Amino acid sequence: MGNILKMDRQEHLRRLFLLNWTDRAISRYTGMHRTTIAKYRTQVQNVPKVPTDIDSGACNGFQNVPKVPADSPAPPPTNSSVIAPHREYIRSQILLTLTAQRIYQDLVEERDFTGSYDSVKRYVRKLHKRHPQYFERLPTIAGREAQVDFAKSPALVRVDDRYVHPWLFKMTLSHSKHSYEEHVLHQDIETFIRCHERAFKAFGGVPGIVTLDNLKSGVLHAHLYDPQLNPAYAACAEHWGFVGNPCAPRKPNHKGRVERDIQYTESNALARRRFESIDESNIFLRHWNKRWARTRIHGTAKCQVWKMFTETEQRALRPLADNDFAFFNVSQRKVDVTGMVCVANNFYAVPHTHIGCSVSVQYNSDQVKILDEKQQLLISHRTLQGKGKVIQPASCRPPYKHPSLEHQEMYYCRIARTVGPSCLGLVERLLGQDHPLTIRRVRGVLSLSKRFTSARLETACAEALIQHVYKYHHLVMFCQSLPQAAVVPSPIVTQEHELIRPMAEYQTLIEERSL
Repeated sequence: MGNILKMDRQEHLRRLFLLNWTDRAISRYTGMHRTTIAKYRTQVQNVPKVPTDIDSGACNGFQNVPKVPADSPAPPPTNSSVIAPHREYIRSQILLTLTAQRIYQDLVEERDFTGSYDSVKRYVRKLHKRHPQYFERLPTIAGREAQVDFAKSPALVRVDDRYVHPWLFKMTLSHSKHSYEEHVLHQDIETFIRCHERAFKAFGGVPGIVTLDNLKSGVLHAHLYDPQLNPAYAACAEHWGFVGNPCAPRKPNHKGRVERDIQYTESNALARRRFESIDESNIFLRHWNKRWARTRIHGTAKCQVWKMFTETEQRALRPLADNDFAFFNVSQRKVDVTGMVCVANNFYAVPHTHIGCSVSVQYNSDQVKILDEKQQLLISHRTLQGKGKVIQPASCRPPYKHPSLEHQEMYYCRIARTVGPSCLGLVERLLGQDHPLTIRRVRGVLSLSKRFTSARLETACAEALIQHVYKYHHLVMFCQSLPQAAVVPSPIVTQEHELIRPMAEYQTLIEERSL
């Protein structure tokens, strides 16, 4: 606080400002630097002006000075001449849980206060020491609740040739105060869930309720009345048989047992320690818990922690699940115009009917599930390794889209075969060329079946094959230049010919051989 003038000197400056002294004159008179004088002049000039034609008491709708309970202690003394007349008022506002900023504003507007905001803050700090907040101690039933928290560990752990402060995960059973500690490098949802599972296995059971902070790994949207759990954490809670209980927003005291236990672990186990690996630090934490944490006499329970846990709480815990939770990440995606969603830098197809829609994606290292807005499964894919990979089954494409170039070429050949062998030969000749316009030329040839008859197009294709001319405009010219007689007529089956025996003769032969 050496860079802040004492109150008597600030008051002296304020009076010189009121006399309209210049900064240079005040500097010569007091010996202060002109920069300091200018700073305090700005503070004095920025004091809000209170309109004289407004009755502040009538606007706020309640008494300016609330009644103070008769049994309340006297307000602490102060050496400030500007605060002393307002001690009772400031105390009454503190009892109404108003902030120092609000109290300062009310003093200026309602009581013509001329002091600074810092002087109000200092006196409010004194009052807070006289009026600490009350917290109720809530007893807990054995096996009913555990509290979890993450904190930045004071210990250093070596990771990739440098020392970092890892995260300290802590789960404390509210009844016996028995705890589980672990160092981790991340706070992501999978790490959070795996820490829960290792804690349950260390306890040998699962508590009924897990009270947690509003970190994103556990709570998507913090709310006083209806918080929304992370879907993966909610699924983990259902798998292990516990209920997630988020704290109220900005109320860490709702899990005060683990908050205090975190401080105990930091000061008694981890302060000023250095480890060469994360595994080494966790081995030490297990040793410390076994040697010191569980053997201590807890100050609240007045009993040894391990004794309370083994005698009363361990048998009250719920049984462990048969297997670990199958973890998955949950996120929202919008299907792009290609019918894809991007997950972990790879692309996965969605049925084409959902282009432009929002979908829910559940994914892990083995599988990617895509669900619609009603949480109905649309499609499931295996998880791709690497980056930029694409998986698109044929079932996700529109029915009018060909799944591959080979399939498209076979489709064009089938259409050409219905026209005739010459048309098929011309299409195959075009498809055999390595040219970027090949497919477009084939489409042009087949489109002529809409303008000309199949017989005329077949004759034109035969002529094109003879002359080795395969362009669309030449084929159109051939179709238009052919005379009507030149068009090959459809073959007519001949019924009578000198080489064809009559049907009666065939009947006689059949009867003779059947005898």
